[in-house]
Amino acid sequence: MSKVQHSVIEGTFDARQLAFSVKAQAERVVNKGADVSDQYLFRASVGIPDQPPLDWLNCVADEMRFYGSARGKKQAIEIGGIGIAYEHVWHQPTPFATIFEALRASLQSASKGLRFYGGFRFSQVAMPDADWQIFGFSRFIVPRLEMIRAGRGNLFSLHFTAAEYADGDVDDWCDRIASMCFWCDAWSDQFPPPLSRQENPDYSGWEENIEESLKAFASEQLDKVVLARRADFLFSGNLDPIVLLHRLKSATPDCFHFCYMPKKDIAFVGASPERLYYREDRQIETEAVAGTRMRGKTPEQDAQLGDDMLNSDKDRREHEIVRAGIREQLSPLCEVFEMDSSPRLQKLARGQHLYSHITGTLRSAVQDEDVLAALHPTAALGGQPRDTALALIEKLEAFDRGWYAAPVGWVAEDAAEFAVAIRSGLVQPDKLSLFSGAGIVAGSTAHNEWEEIELKIRDFIKVLTAS
Repeated sequence: MSKVQHSVIEGTFDARQLAFSVKAQAERVVNKGADVSDQYLFRASVGIPDQPPLDWLNCVADEMRFYGSARGKKQAIEIGGIGIAYEHVWHQPTPFATIFEALRASLQSASKGLRFYGGFRFSQVAMPDADWQIFGFSRFIVPRLEMIRAGRGNLFSLHFTAAEYADGDVDDWCDRIASMCFWCDAWSDQFPPPLSRQENPDYSGWEENIEESLKAFASEQLDKVVLARRADFLFSGNLDPIVLLHRLKSATPDCFHFCYMPKKDIAFVGASPERLYYREDRQIETEAVAGTRMRGKTPEQDAQLGDDMLNSDKDRREHEIVRAGIREQLSPLCEVFEMDSSPRLQKLARGQHLYSHITGTLRSAVQDEDVLAALHPTAALGGQPRDTALALIEKLEAFDRGWYAAPVGWVAEDAAEFAVAIRSGLVQPDKLSLFSGAGIVAGSTAHNEWEEIELKIRDFIKVLTAS
């Protein structure tokens, strides 16, 4: 990653001091950036003492907000954002190459260290329904204000164009920073209880979908299909996506957490255990995750459940299909490709999965759009063969997946990371739609796969019903 020089505020600080430092840093970066276009994106960054970005976002509930955090220690990072300094939105099906070319062009005309945050629809061809329309086919933003927490300190940044600086907008934003609250003494316990729950499909419809899938295995060259369900919850009042995410984050350690908010009262929120890929220069890291069990109530029961999954023919076949799909799609893009020789257990707070780690060195001409086209959707989210499975999903699912099970993450000049947006929900003012899926292979039963999805959304359910 590029080294970025920035001012540092030592110890405690007040918002007025931060605003003064940001304004001074903005003047410095602009003075260094002579002869740039009006749309050149500047980044004025100031180091500040450590604090959780979610606390800051909770203090500004009247703003459009963004949050993302990585899983694990190696790439441990949290990002909070307010407002939009720059965005790319595509409302029609658009090739990955076109999207990444636009992002690269913007990054090449921007300060070092800047990132775009966003994602895609699951379907590369179907238009969104009314609930998902505002998210677009793909949407990437640079927040106006950004707080990054990595290690023991935070980096606070203001993003602005050369034209905005000339118009005096930076002064206006620094005035807003000076009056902002940054620390949250306590999180609100007020959370409207759910009034109703509606399934799509209901259990009888789910049984029909499983039966149709099993017929397809027998009559077509289909090894696996991943079918999803949507559960809609109605509430007596409006939901705050950041409060929902805060509760979810506490219940789901070791996950990617995200909140994409295209409008103040609409958000896509989730806690995904699965990385699609992480790239730094030409080094890439990805994983195969398939097969699910609950965690045991005792160490002995937990070990037994894990051993059962490791020795389950059905789960091992499901997992091997995902491994084979990634090997087939990604290895041609790599000079070096390495995969765990056999799956191991990935243990989460309330569930465990079969997991295989994969690393590689990309060929020199390979770009992010090539990697994304190769990996999305993996057999863990779509099925195998991919096109046959996607056609069956389109036929059987009577709802729009939207951004569920699609890539969400960030893109920088020399790196990118995307998670798979599973264990996720669409927040609307008084409604939450939860999405989750199960891998269907020969031998699957409607009851077991229904219960597997219930296990996967259990963290959300506990959050919704907690007092």
